[in-house]
Amino acid sequence: MPIIIGAFEAQSIALEIEGIKPPRPLTHDLMKNIVETLGSELLEILINDLRDGTFYAQLQLDSREVDARPSDAIALAVRFGVPIFVAENV
Repeated sequence: MPIIIGAFEAQSIALEIEGIKPPRPLTHDLMKNIVETLGSELLEILINDLRDGTFYAQLQLDSREVDARPSDAIALAVRFGVPIFVAENV
């Protein structure tokens, strides 16, 4: 399923997939550090909607759902090693 991802997010995803660690944390690394420091766990992400050509996503953190851009959600899923799901209606 093709989703257009911005250059920054694409680079962030690619660096993680290739195992390249930048000298300082990128935004998605920071987000991962915050989630872990607060004792939460990212369980999965869901691309849950497509409206007017724009995709929407949710992060499943413990028992809470947090809205996110799909590109950010995917970047976090790669870092946490969690599954990426797409809703049937999408």
